[in-house]
Amino acid sequence: MKPEMYKGMPAVFKRKDGKFEIKILVTGGMLAPGQVKRIGEVAEKYGAEVHITVRQELSILGVPEGKLEAALNDLKEVGLAPGSAGMTFRNVVSCLGEEYCFKAAAETIGLAGEIGERFTGEKTPGPLKVGIGGCPFPCTRPQFNEIGLMGRVRPEMDLEKCTGCEKCVEVCKVGAASVVDGKAVIDYDKCVMCGRCVVNCPVGARYTAEDGYMFFVGGRGSWPPHEGWMLRDFVAREEVVPVIERILEVYREGAKPGMRLREFINSIGFEEFKRRVLSSEVEKAR
Repeated sequence: MKPEMYKGMPAVFKRKDGKFEIKILVTGGMLAPGQVKRIGEVAEKYGAEVHITVRQELSILGVPEGKLEAALNDLKEVGLAPGSAGMTFRNVVSCLGEEYCFKAAAETIGLAGEIGERFTGEKTPGPLKVGIGGCPFPCTRPQFNEIGLMGRVRPEMDLEKCTGCEKCVEVCKVGAASVVDGKAVIDYDKCVMCGRCVVNCPVGARYTAEDGYMFFVGGRGSWPPHEGWMLRDFVAREEVVPVIERILEVYREGAKPGMRLREFINSIGFEEFKRRVLSSEVEKAR
């Protein structure tokens, strides 16, 4: 049974207790202090509780129907609106990225904001979720989203600076770093481009030659969970939004209503989906 919605808003709906939930849109997990304060004030004012969802949104639970309009107006005053739900491009989830995290290989929060501003709320054949992780050991599990981005850097060596201290060997999680004849060596067949060696090199002998994102499509976190396919192993920052646009074009053109992206990819085969997306990419570049 589908929950009863308030005035057709998919993110404002009746719960089992007979009262309503307001799911607030949050992009990249970031809120201003005043917004956090207002959410608490609204919950307290209308006798409700606050729940943090698994997709970094906040839900105000237990709002009586007669107080919904007032609660929504109070939230609107500080730029808060009901969150993404239904057959739409959902809110974008991201980790803190390189601005805050020592382990991150890429920027995430600004990218999440850009993607969210461009796409969130757009109609799609099925629910479409996006996750961004700043490194190849991502806490946000982007590979289990319809569209997932994983930050990567390609490290290179300045052998004149290298002292052979083996710090890179210590921090590498996949055994791609070693020291031979007193100098560090990178095994690119093993390297996952996480950037830890770059961040931790005490003398700056390792540096970032190129940074970008690994691009996943067709992941799904619900039961049974499925890891997405790797569409491209390295996408530059400025290419991300155009690639998402092309994915949506192909998805909308071929998918039946209600079909999730993974189901659509399975219906035509991943190689065919990849061909359609990347051939569109080539045509637009001409």
